Parts: sequence; structure tokens; C-alpha cells
Amino acid sequence: MSDQKTPQEIGTHALNKAVHYADKADRYAGGTFAGAEANAEHIAIYGGLATVYADIAKAAAALTDNNV
Repeated sequence: MSDQKTPQEIGTHALNKAVHYADKADRYAGGTFAGAEANAEHIAIYGGLATVYADIAKAAAALTDNNV
């Protein structure tokens, strides 16, 4: 038995993380310009993490498509 994850498992995990961090960024924004301005650093960090995980999910999907 192998502990190696499949591209589908990696993609699913990465997509869940992307949504998690995008939601965190949104919560820091608070729906107002003042909230976004006051928490710009947190929003940038969580938005960046969401982007990285979304890119990983896209790469995993491309691997899955190539292995079909």
C-alpha cells in the first residue's frame, strides 16, 4: 500500500484550501472599504495563499487530464 496521493486527491485538497483561504481573506475585508483598508496585509496574505492553492489544483487537474 502506498501513501502517495493521486492527482485527484491532491487537486481536491488544494481546491478546498483555496476556498478556505479565499473565505478568510473575505472575512478580513468585512464587506467595507474601511475593513479592507485596515486589514490589507491579512487580505493580501490569504489572497496569495488562495491563489497558490488554486494553481496547485489546476496543475493536478492537468495531470489528471493527461493520465486519462
